[in-house]
Amino acid sequence: MDIIITGASKGIGKAVAEKFAANGHTLFLCARREAPLAALAKELETQYPGATVHHIPCDVSVKEEVLRFAAWVLSKTSVPGVLVNNAGSFTPGNVHDEADGLLEQMMATNLYSAYHLSRSLLPAMMAQKSGHIFNICSIASLKAYPNGGSYSITKYALAGFTANLRDEMKPHGIKVTS
Repeated sequence: MDIIITGASKGIGKAVAEKFAANGHTLFLCARREAPLAALAKELETQYPGATVHHIPCDVSVKEEVLRFAAWVLSKTSVPGVLVNNAGSFTPGNVHDEADGLLEQMMATNLYSAYHLSRSLLPAMMAQKSGHIFNICSIASLKAYPNGGSYSITKYALAGFTANLRDEMKPHGIKVTS
């Protein structure tokens, strides 16, 4: 199965990549920085010789880079099985005193990236009538907390996007999970 993971070079993204690699899947990974991403790809292919790991750097906060990543994935596979929209950014702060522009920056990374990548891959998934999209949310998607500010707003939005997309994709056999 072909697995697409954003923000794959560390944290949750890396852990997810390791699990899929251990099961011999073909991975398409992206992260902002090339060196850690390349190191992960080499590590995964060494540790799990049954896995195939493709990777390119991508700043998911830039729509054009997300679309380039999607086109690259689709040039290598016609059957995206799983998409893990994991890439995210957190800067603590409160709405009343956080830096101007922080909301827009976090929306681009935490929400718009998942929206644009999902939209780009959905036609292929819909054609095969299968697939699973995972949007990595946060407790901030469910409950506000001090210093959550823009981060919490974007994660609430990602949870809303997930719920909406889940409903839209039911007739197409595509699962959507937050």
